[in-house]
Amino acid sequence: MELQLANKLQHHIADLLWNAKTIPQVKGIITEYGKDAVVVFNMMMAAYYDEVDDISLAAEVINRIK
Repeated sequence: MELQLANKLQHHIADLLWNAKTIPQVKGIITEYGKDAVVVFNMMMAAYYDEVDDISLAAEVINRIK
């Protein structure tokens, strides 16, 4: 995963989030760093989901819509 981050703080936050082992740790980082942490977290999640190619879970929803 490669992110285009705006500054050193966001790089630092990304490292902290990447190394977090639990959801409470992630929430603590977001609480401590605020908006910058939310942006980095959302970018990380978007990059992760962008790499997912498996659409089998969506197939059921798509079939219902058809």
